[in-house]
Amino acid sequence: MPELPEVETVRISLEPLILGARILELRELTAGVLYNWTGQPEAASGRTVTGLRRRGKYLLLDLGPDLLLIAHLRMTGQFKYEAQPPVWQKHDHIVISLEKPGTGKVWLVFHDTRRFGRIWLLRPDQTCQIAGLASLGPEPLDPQLDSETLRLRLSRHSRTNLKAALLSQTVIAGLGNIYVDESLFLSGINPQRLAGSLSPGEAAHLLSCMQKILQAAVNARGTSVKDYVDALNVRGSFQYQLQVYGRSGQPCTQCGTPLAKTRLAGRTTVYCPHCQPI
Repeated sequence: MPELPEVETVRISLEPLILGARILELRELTAGVLYNWTGQPEAASGRTVTGLRRRGKYLLLDLGPDLLLIAHLRMTGQFKYEAQPPVWQKHDHIVISLEKPGTGKVWLVFHDTRRFGRIWLLRPDQTCQIAGLASLGPEPLDPQLDSETLRLRLSRHSRTNLKAALLSQTVIAGLGNIYVDESLFLSGINPQRLAGSLSPGEAAHLLSCMQKILQAAVNARGTSVKDYVDALNVRGSFQYQLQVYGRSGQPCTQCGTPLAKTRLAGRTTVYCPHCQPI
């Protein structure tokens, strides 16, 4: 599933291409992918893309002050930017045709092999009706986020293991399996620790490591371990920097100990038993 760095990379790749573009048509190729809550079938037509934002794993397109297009890529969702009329492919579900001054007509295609992704067209006051978006915790790369806030939010899940708590989007937004494992390894904290057991110093160290990992992944344009690409069909390269994710049984890059694997919160979890003692 695309996590914070991947969604941020999609946003960065799309912003210069569609910001200021006028939507000519929003066309649904597959029923059930688009949730149009405006009550107007052509509500997006004629609107200009005035902003492109990310919140957690959600991508938000501002279409003026009173309309939003929100996307959640889920496991395999992709936005494909096309400068030429696209030839529809299997698993293309939504196409947005746009016109940008100086560029001409372009297309944005939402492609999703597993068809778990969702797109909403709605008014800003309706965003609270998207439960996952409304309940998001703070952004980990927000400079206003401090370690005590993180520690207190984790302490509300005091009897839950740290891996599960960090995966919860209500605790902190945008993290998934890859970046939780990598952040915990860099911090030297075992994923099986109880979320409420962190000292203030450990919480500060974890937040710092989390931010380093996420920023490095954004700089590397995300992690492409399967089918993730950005809007220009460019793969990320952070997979070449992974220290634990997907490396169970291999030697730890720090101490040489074979990396251990367990299952937490229903997800495969890899850690070093020497560098991350319980």
